[in-house]
Amino acid sequence: MYRVVITGAESTGKTTLAEQLRAHFEAPCSPEFVRDFVEANDRPIRIEDLNSIMKGQIEYENTACNKSPRLVLHDTNLLSNAIYAEYYFKQTPRELASAISATQYNLYLFCQNEIPWQEDGAQRDGPEVRDQIHQAFEQMLEESPVPVVQIKGSPEDRFHQAIIAIRECFSRGTN
Repeated sequence: MYRVVITGAESTGKTTLAEQLRAHFEAPCSPEFVRDFVEANDRPIRIEDLNSIMKGQIEYENTACNKSPRLVLHDTNLLSNAIYAEYYFKQTPRELASAISATQYNLYLFCQNEIPWQEDGAQRDGPEVRDQIHQAFEQMLEESPVPVVQIKGSPEDRFHQAIIAIRECFSRGTN
């Protein structure tokens, strides 16, 4: 099974791209759990929420993986949880770091932050925070053993770049 993560800071087009790729490849896609968590709780995330968010993200990913033996897409993953935990709470729970190490992915599609920032309720802070978090993603992904492809440009360019990257992942046999 090939697991492809669409990742990046807030308001970089991850969900839009994930939905386009889901339809194109007819593959399951795990949604971003924290978005559902924030909507369900209608309050800012607290440090004591981090383990619940981690478990919810893992459950979403596992559910998607159970739907396909070939390709699964993930609209973010635990790496995103770790980056945001470090940014907002200055710590990453041990359980989260351990879960990241235990999960195998084949490709990161790293959405760049050149598109206009859009407000999305309590989940987004602003373009300045997005830029800071983007830098944290850059640093973490540089250290990743998983191949990383930067996705940028117009929505059409992003979609085509992602398709090419996924096909190249398949052709390399990275599994």
